[in-house]
Amino acid sequence: MDISTFENKRIIIVGDIMLDEFVYTRSSRNSPEYKDVPVLNTENKRQYLGGAANVALNIKKLKAIPYLIGTVGEDDASRSIYAMLHEHDISNHYVHTNPRQSTIKKMRIFLDNQPVYRLDEEEVNEYPDLINHFILKNIQAAITNHKPHAIILQDYNKGVLNAAVIPEILTIAKQHNLLICVDPKFENWNSYKDVDLFKPNLQEFDFMCQQQSEGASENQMLLKRAVDLKEKINFKNLLVTLGAKGNFSFDGNKSQISNLKSQIQQPDVCGAGDAVIAVASLAMVCGFPLEETADLANKAGFMVCRKENVQPVTLEELSLSY
Repeated sequence: MDISTFENKRIIIVGDIMLDEFVYTRSSRNSPEYKDVPVLNTENKRQYLGGAANVALNIKKLKAIPYLIGTVGEDDASRSIYAMLHEHDISNHYVHTNPRQSTIKKMRIFLDNQPVYRLDEEEVNEYPDLINHFILKNIQAAITNHKPHAIILQDYNKGVLNAAVIPEILTIAKQHNLLICVDPKFENWNSYKDVDLFKPNLQEFDFMCQQQSEGASENQMLLKRAVDLKEKINFKNLLVTLGAKGNFSFDGNKSQISNLKSQIQQPDVCGAGDAVIAVASLAMVCGFPLEETADLANKAGFMVCRKENVQPVTLEELSLSY
């Protein structure tokens, strides 16, 4: 298969939009107010598209066309997100600005280039029915206006994808014969029934199957759990990311583990899952077999883990490894 077929595929991405911020500090003294607490002096700040917006960026860098759907607040974080979407030529036409919410922000603090803590700014949406209305309205509009090939549901359990709206999104997608690809989290995973691609990580997979995957290199143990999960939600294809071990795939008949060919000493896993779902979704749209899709997604995740902070994989990088 030829990954140049990714070009110009039209993909809707629905999910939680975030701002990822990395703050690099130094310290030369402790606080006079608190014992043994260092005073951090900011040396550098970097901002990146996060969550569903990072999936959209990966789709864009793979030379396909993303249509991002989600909500942000009316604040500095959303202005940064809109500026970066514009910089990367990603449409914000279907992003709803909700002045009653704050934009989700993840701030990672580094001291002497070592991570020391993460500060999350997020709040529970107080108007879920209103947000659901805008999400469904924008999905319908994006489908009507752009005739997409697939929809990616990028769930971080921050409220955009909830138990009330997920079944309605699936109904709309199926009515329009869209390929449905899901990157689930711990809540509402069992609402994603009959989807084309279901991509949990190993921790999420264990949670869904209610058992631990110790010794996860053993295909039979993973296969048993995959069969059990298929009985619950009837996915067509399963792709479980296994971290440094690669990934596990299952299509209802065949299963395999795709191992990484080499290891990274200090991987930066931020954004790796976003690249995996973007590449896997485009591969499935283009008719790649699941085994080849899994191998390609492995390479994408590996490439992102070698990069600093939250950065996408590009079609050129993927082509060199293919």
